[in-house]
Amino acid sequence: MLWTIYFSATGHCGWSGINYTSIQTNERVELVVSQGGTSLFSIKGLKEGPTLLFDDHAPFVDVVAAVEEELARANGFFRGSPLVLHFGDRFLQKEEWWHLKEALHREEVLLRYVVSNNAASRKMLYKEGLSVRENLPSPRKEKTDQDTIPPEGQRASYLRHGMRGGQKEVFDGDVILAGDVNQGAEIIAGGDVVVIGTLRGVVHAGYPDNDRAVVLALNLTPLQLRIGPLIAIPEEGQNHRGVHHPEVARVLDDQIVIEPYNGKL
Repeated sequence: MLWTIYFSATGHCGWSGINYTSIQTNERVELVVSQGGTSLFSIKGLKEGPTLLFDDHAPFVDVVAAVEEELARANGFFRGSPLVLHFGDRFLQKEEWWHLKEALHREEVLLRYVVSNNAASRKMLYKEGLSVRENLPSPRKEKTDQDTIPPEGQRASYLRHGMRGGQKEVFDGDVILAGDVNQGAEIIAGGDVVVIGTLRGVVHAGYPDNDRAVVLALNLTPLQLRIGPLIAIPEEGQNHRGVHHPEVARVLDDQIVIEPYNGKL
């Protein structure tokens, strides 16, 4: 079911000179926000939820001002409905992101994930703790046995040692680690992460947007757990649950869930 946008007409917002043009195509509604003939951003109702697509070339200070005005005009409509932000090819500065983040926080707007076609922007946003994608997801397809076969030439990495705090390892595909991943250590993998030991650090499986990846550990107590674009952080004290059996984390219904490992993935 598509998210239904709350607007339906062309409009103009007085002193600011910001114009709103509503377009309906293929059963989807798009609101284009512009000023002085310059497009600033648009809002689309996609399956993932309300999505803000920012113009690559508009001055970002104008973009942020227009976002603030649109959130005020929406009068709380976006609260509780996580947004997707698409920055396109823009090279986004950290200070620009902070200004936008402050505007979103003032209106208590949540984020589902962000999209950027610019590698430097993705790196910055990831370091800011966001779930980052290179593109909007394609329509889902049913998983088949063929999906479990790795591409030719891609093999799982195997580490015969644990990781200390401060260490970081990045892998293109699956990784199997025999040892403990201690607090302060970080693993980023394009595929599954299997820890034959205790996982206390930070792990991101399925980077950047493979939500079919899993995380398996003999003792799964991470400080932060990411699978594809989703992120889970345990409540205070929950990363010391005292569970003494293997567990697997996976994505179900757009949420990360942890369940006992029963010998099947």
